Amino acid sequence: MPAQSNTPGPRFTPPAINAADIRDGSFHLEEFAQMMREAAVSNRLELGPLTHTPPPESLRTLHYSCDQDDLTAFAGMPLFMQWSYALGLADWLAGVPVVQERSDVRYSPGKKCEVLILGFVAGLERVAHFDDVKDDPGLCAAVGLERLPDQSTFSRFFAAANAATVAYLEAANHRFSRSSLASLKRQSRLLVDIDTRDMAVYGKQEGTVASPRKDGDRIYTFEIATLRNSRDMLLGDLMAGATHPAPLFRQRLETLLEQLAPLTDELVLSADAAWAADYVMRAIEAADADPEVPCRCRYAMRAQMSARLKHAIAALPEDTWVRYDEVHEVAELSHRFTETRDEHGGRVMEGHPERRYIATRKRLRDLGDEQQALIDTPRYGYEAIVTNLDCDPRRVLRTYNGRATVESVLKESALGFNMDSLPSGSFDGNRVFCQLLVLAYNLVNLFRRLCMPWDGKRGHVPGLRRRLLAVPGRIGESESRSMVRCSSRGSLGSVVAHVVKQLRTWLAPVGVQPELARAG
Repeated sequence: MPAQSNTPGPRFTPPAINAADIRDGSFHLEEFAQMMREAAVSNRLELGPLTHTPPPESLRTLHYSCDQDDLTAFAGMPLFMQWSYALGLADWLAGVPVVQERSDVRYSPGKKCEVLILGFVAGLERVAHFDDVKDDPGLCAAVGLERLPDQSTFSRFFAAANAATVAYLEAANHRFSRSSLASLKRQSRLLVDIDTRDMAVYGKQEGTVASPRKDGDRIYTFEIATLRNSRDMLLGDLMAGATHPAPLFRQRLETLLEQLAPLTDELVLSADAAWAADYVMRAIEAADADPEVPCRCRYAMRAQMSARLKHAIAALPEDTWVRYDEVHEVAELSHRFTETRDEHGGRVMEGHPERRYIATRKRLRDLGDEQQALIDTPRYGYEAIVTNLDCDPRRVLRTYNGRATVESVLKESALGFNMDSLPSGSFDGNRVFCQLLVLAYNLVNLFRRLCMPWDGKRGHVPGLRRRLLAVPGRIGESESRSMVRCSSRGSLGSVVAHVVKQLRTWLAPVGVQPELARAG
């Protein structure tokens, strides 16, 4: 066998495929429609005389005329942006630090961020889709512009973003969360769910790595902390691919305590096994013991099932197990680490306290007859939760299982706000995109709670668009003020009237009786 050569061979150009691209309509014959109609008729079952069914009369006489420049497909967006500006959106984004090119001075960085939030909420799937709606009168009126920026303007904005831009928007998100939650009545318990999501990307984005969990696709990691009580995003950050978030937990905890500690008697953090590290639990236990923290700090995390822990659970007496549901039993035990690592990766060999573990077991299917042991014993699958909650084990388990709501938030951010459509090859540009998405999500969440009718408070954002935000209307002037006119059919009129009434109620100055505007 000849030795392999280290010199590269000649450049290989694959042969072209000898097949025409027939997506061009010119390839079809002029008699195409007639042929399709005849084929459809001839292929029907022979059940008697066959006739071609004509279209409805309204379609046969249909005529299009594009002569209305005041129609919008987003008649509800001015209402939403009126709400957002009244809460201080323009002030939060006014100082976004981005170096602009001379060609971009028409739109300030803050205004570009406002328009991006507008696009998130309106349902634009990609930044490129701004080119299709940049002249829509409803969207333009919602942000006070004659024309929206185009894709190239946003591409330059994301390319110019840096770490200072990300930090500024992250601080703006924290201020908004803190101010919006400060209006809540004090709660006896607030629950925070922490999770991450792998975001597969295509192309050569900065900061991505190949993931073994995604068939080698390059990924970013998105970390999220949500308030289970309200579904708000408290934290959301795009990180380099395969970044382990646990070493960053201490900083995250400080932010969460600043936002939530004054609002509750007890703060409970739930997370999966990626966060079940000794230094994470020590940080929460230290906050719980700190007299300056005005609430109790608790945690419930899925434990990493080491061989020692699994052996300790399997050795529990049978009478310690109690029924939890149809297939699971629950018991509790005390357990301690023997060796851990600190947040910097150093080994810790001693000083580990005993902690409370809530174990669950599930009966596994028996093996086949040919594999049976000499003495039949039931087989179980084990899981465990480590916690410093002092309530009944079944209640601890129920509290932890409620963290599935974070998956709903991640799903809505991905599907409802198109998080996966990252717009830039720049890592900082994509982080800016995600920070603006978090702000848009929280604005929509607060808008639903305070302004929508009861049956619209818990719906997802696609439903909000169908009912209010992305409905057709006419933009005009009436008595020296702007007017949006919508259809009087269906439930739209009652929804708009309710939202307008709520806006006038929430946004009226203190001590002033709100004037209820008519919903046209």
